[in-house]
Amino acid sequence: MSTLVMKFGGSLAADARSIRRVAQIISAESLAWQHMVVVVSAMAGATDSLTRAVDLAAARDGVGYRRQVAAIRAQHTAVIDSLFPAVALCQHLTRQLDGWLFDVLSVLDAVCARREAQARDRDAVMAAGERMMADILIALVQSEGLRSALIRSTEWMLTDDHHQNANPLTEGVEERVERVIKPLLAAGMVTLTEGFVGATRNGTLTTLGRGGSDYSATVLAAALRADEVWVWTNVDGIMSADPSLVPNARVIDHLSYDEMRELSYFGVRVLHPRAVEPLLARLTPLRVRNPFRVDHGGTLIRAEASAGGLKAVSAIDGLLLETRQAGIDLPDVLSRVARAVGQTANGPVSVMQSQGRAALVFVVPTSEGPQAVATAAQKLSAALQSRWSVRVVKVIAALGALPNVSVPGITALASTRTEQRCILAVAPEDVQPAVRYLHRLM
Repeated sequence: MSTLVMKFGGSLAADARSIRRVAQIISAESLAWQHMVVVVSAMAGATDSLTRAVDLAAARDGVGYRRQVAAIRAQHTAVIDSLFPAVALCQHLTRQLDGWLFDVLSVLDAVCARREAQARDRDAVMAAGERMMADILIALVQSEGLRSALIRSTEWMLTDDHHQNANPLTEGVEERVERVIKPLLAAGMVTLTEGFVGATRNGTLTTLGRGGSDYSATVLAAALRADEVWVWTNVDGIMSADPSLVPNARVIDHLSYDEMRELSYFGVRVLHPRAVEPLLARLTPLRVRNPFRVDHGGTLIRAEASAGGLKAVSAIDGLLLETRQAGIDLPDVLSRVARAVGQTANGPVSVMQSQGRAALVFVVPTSEGPQAVATAAQKLSAALQSRWSVRVVKVIAALGALPNVSVPGITALASTRTEQRCILAVAPEDVQPAVRYLHRLM
């Protein structure tokens, strides 16, 4: 029995036109597969707006967070009005929308009263984005005649209680998928569910971290023993470099699971860094595609690596820690870094030591947000004091075999090389010329 899991990114839920296209893809592919599950993301910008609302509530800016919620409501009601000509259906969806936002405001009011946002508060607020979008999409595909059902992700995505970055509990997920999703598929129903959102055993809402809808999709695919996973996004596939840095970047036809994990870790934002993990046991293929270019095959991600040299160049925010002291206690330094910034700094991805210098390079995941690297630098400077200098850098990762070359005109502040990748830490202003030079070596 062929089973497909499809996930649609938030960029494909930015407006009524894009959401209509998503519904068309769902209807078309439902004819080609015996069983199909669709994982839904929040509307473009909704998660950021909800996060901002929590921050404003913690700062006791009551006007500010209410304006954020009002803007979210206006964005969603505009889409509802555009998609659904029937007045009764519009009113029904608006009532659902207002219900979710009422819950959001209740949490925000509590955050404002105590002047603090706990991680569980952020999860409760941020989960609303996926829930609102799921209501809209299921109504659209059902209005167009597709036999379909919506299952809330809290009914099957069982997680631990690590709020804001929860871990799925595999055995519990499999048991719940068997109980609540497989009967719908057996009855011929296309099943929609939210990504990113889960719940603990006692029903407390959790989220899987930014970009977690990809991870939700692959966890679900593993539980269903799906034949394939398709991630639909607004690009044609995984690119050889960020097109904003390299305009002539091209789509990579094939990547291995390991290569995709490397690229996700080092800043390629198309997939969550843990998205491929659930697929490894059964070697389930994953394909990244563009719904507005269905004639394009996208990028196929599978177990086997294709032959070739340098495949991709990525860049991500990072931190360079340097000291002139002779010899360092590396475990002690790493412990102090972890205490100061937690998971905001990953690594180190490069460690360089000589008689007169030691340098450590960390990466700051894109999921931490645009201000995370500056905040982490400030915290580390305070924690490590004058014995270490802390510098914001760009960490460039070149994936694949790379000739032993230096980048003309660019000073590598730190570097390391293996057979699989080359890591360079450069000043932020040097990132574009460095990435472009390396990309030309492909």
